[in-house]
Amino acid sequence: MTVSPTAAPTSAESPETSASVEPSSAESSGAPSWLWWLLAAVVLAVAVAVPLVVRARRRGAWRADLASAEDEMAWFARVLVPELRQMGSLAEAAGGWNIAESRVTAVEDRLTALEASAPDEAARTRTRALRDAVRSARGHMQELLESGSPDTMSRDLDAIAAELEAALVSANPTD
Repeated sequence: MTVSPTAAPTSAESPETSASVEPSSAESSGAPSWLWWLLAAVVLAVAVAVPLVVRARRRGAWRADLASAEDEMAWFARVLVPELRQMGSLAEAAGGWNIAESRVTAVEDRLTALEASAPDEAARTRTRALRDAVRSARGHMQELLESGSPDTMSRDLDAIAAELEAALVSANPTD
């Protein structure tokens, strides 16, 4: 009778033991793969959102500047022109205009700058129409004061105010 020796496997030789002791390649990197996908999605979202937010803020600032320029135009039509109309002579109206002319010129310049930085073609066209109305009204005002008749001063000033109001209404049809 021959006895075959059976060798008991040692822990170092056991294939099951060695597989369970070695970490898998996914675990050895330190983070699960879903975490990397999530991080990539967050980075992509930030990369898309930041330019959109910057663009929205820039447009908002442009619109606020345009609204301010429109307020100045409204002041010209609704405050300055009626004040000049109440003056008794062309000389008094000229004195009032000389004081306010720099403010009107400033709004014209501002509208010119806004036209150049308009966010789209519709805004550019709108801003150009407002600027042209201010430029035309300023020119008519200077003509009136240089060669106008005291008899037609009120009517001429009313025409200037109407020109400005028409431009404001056509540029802002929701008002």
